[in-house]
Amino acid sequence: MPKFQILLVEDDPHTSAMVSEVLQGEGFDVCAAETAGAARAQFERTSEFDIVVLDRSLPDADGIELCAEMRRKSSLRAIPVLFLTAKGSVADKVAGLQTGGDDYLAKPFNPAELVARVQALLRRSGRMGKPLALESGSLRLDLEGRKVFVKNKPVELWAKEFDLLALLLSQKNRVMSREFLLQEIWGYSPESDPATKVVDVTVSHLRAKLGAYGDRVVTVRGFGYRLDAD
Repeated sequence: MPKFQILLVEDDPHTSAMVSEVLQGEGFDVCAAETAGAARAQFERTSEFDIVVLDRSLPDADGIELCAEMRRKSSLRAIPVLFLTAKGSVADKVAGLQTGGDDYLAKPFNPAELVARVQALLRRSGRMGKPLALESGSLRLDLEGRKVFVKNKPVELWAKEFDLLALLLSQKNRVMSREFLLQEIWGYSPESDPATKVVDVTVSHLRAKLGAYGDRVVTVRGFGYRLDAD
């Protein structure tokens, strides 16, 4: 994977250190700024960041203000913004997205989901190329042909079942929340009904179609799903 440059704007030193460690552990280069002013200074030095991870509660501004500034500047407009903040209500999420944010993750958060959301934004922006195939043990996905094989035998999946399996396999051994899966696979907005069972139903169908391999799609109660892969 190429070295992607991430600007982390976070005033809490413990959170900043933890997020930096998680992202650097996945091969990202992380530049940290504690205030909106420090972030603006970084933008003056370079606009070559691949993504900005942005807290809302900064000492000198609401992160929404900084995001709005970015969207008004041609040199910064295309950089994906992931809000990472303790303001986790639906209204807060909607406000962040309407201001120009690309995604919104509330604290406390699962480090694996942070990585997954960053990678998803990089893919959507075209910065991260898509692999041609995904494999684990007896499972193989042909992403271009949208074909699935278990022990070299084809498995017929519906479109959303394929998309869900591909996402879980691309983030293998990491727990993905229902909210994240709803946004990524079904395009649900933050204000959508959280009680929807579409993820659970699709997972049930997917397990049945994968046969013995379906047991690797694990339910993490109260959070979401994980694919235990080789």
